[in-house]
Amino acid sequence: MTSLQGFIIRPALVFGVGLGLILGFCGPLAAIPHSTDVGVSELIGTSTQGRAITATRYGSEPATTRVVVVGQMHGNESAGSRVIYEIARRLGSGNELPADAAIWLISSINPDGAVANTRVTASGVDLNRNFPAGWLQQGRGSSSWSGPGAGSEPEAVAVMAFLERMDPTALLAFHQPFAVVDLTHPNSRPAGQRLATWLGLPAQVVGCPGPCYGTMTGWVDTHFSAIALTVELPKIVTSERVVRSATAVLRLTRWLAR
Repeated sequence: MTSLQGFIIRPALVFGVGLGLILGFCGPLAAIPHSTDVGVSELIGTSTQGRAITATRYGSEPATTRVVVVGQMHGNESAGSRVIYEIARRLGSGNELPADAAIWLISSINPDGAVANTRVTASGVDLNRNFPAGWLQQGRGSSSWSGPGAGSEPEAVAVMAFLERMDPTALLAFHQPFAVVDLTHPNSRPAGQRLATWLGLPAQVVGCPGPCYGTMTGWVDTHFSAIALTVELPKIVTSERVVRSATAVLRLTRWLAR
């Protein structure tokens, strides 16, 4: 595992109504007692080109059920960010989470790729091959370039440092376009099967062309022994699919906090 020493994170806590209130309100689902913390944002790092990577918390900071949801890792897979915005909209009134649960929403950990509409970062690195879990240098010059070293990219370093502090119960990472919930990690399978049912997607072990080296969920699985799930949305994602996906994430969080 690569060392995070020397990386300086200057978190900026922004208290206020935040993203959820900006995006509006939606009727509550029953969860009593419920958390009242709404939209607390934190700068967790910056991209290669200096763009902000931000996590927004809904729910109690000391919650024992801690779910981190990443909307976008590959810059040309944008549907997960739409799911993030819908979850934020739903949580804007602060009443869909049990009192001892919190969700951290990260719209994109690859904002440079999002702007350029490319899978890779501005450095040409596939972040899902850059995490220090069975990392192997591979794919130089391709859209699966692992980078020159495990955890070499500022985006990966920022995410790892944030997760170290959060010690998540579960991490959900949205991708496209294969329409499946990946059950690669055995400890995550009960949660993954439930999530897949609520999403209306199949659940199965999804492989790579060869072993999957350096993935974010692989690092979370091995480093924290936490639930680590990749959700592959379809290529075309309707508004109805976005709403269903947000509902499934909230249902999973409440199930984990039961």
